[in-house]
Amino acid sequence: MVPVANRSGLQAALESTQGTVTYFLEQLVGESVDAQVHLHQTVAAPTSNDLEVAEGEPLLQRAATLRGRRTGSPYVYAESVIVTNRMPMRFRLRLESSIDPIGRILHEMGIAITRKNLVGPIGFGASRSEVSVNVGDVLFVRTYRIDSEQTPLMVITEWFLKTLNPFFISA
Repeated sequence: MVPVANRSGLQAALESTQGTVTYFLEQLVGESVDAQVHLHQTVAAPTSNDLEVAEGEPLLQRAATLRGRRTGSPYVYAESVIVTNRMPMRFRLRLESSIDPIGRILHEMGIAITRKNLVGPIGFGASRSEVSVNVGDVLFVRTYRIDSEQTPLMVITEWFLKTLNPFFISA
């Protein structure tokens, strides 16, 4: 398990991790996590976007809750926008057909990634209200872009839920 003292410790640990959020989360909570998908649809890229794609280019918009496999506890709600034509077909097929989180698929496929923090959600239209995530249930929110070989692949916004509180160690 990953020793994290509090919310700010969690944020700091996530910023410094070299691995995926999926792997970090599994180490923190002591169980495997799976993605409960709420939204999986194609959208057109807006004129201005953080993915460096042309307006109208098809993107995959996805919303999912990362839940403990054993407990069913929701730990993170995430919205992603993915440039599918920059991803291997095997990646896209696994996203459609499995309960694996994005991070697990990236890791298992050997796709080397870097993260770049962004200012805020990019607003492609998914709404966390569709899955009943209340502001009071959230520890913090962060948005970042995942690149591979300096090419933007996706933007992810994550809402870390208060269900993570029991995993904080006492200071």
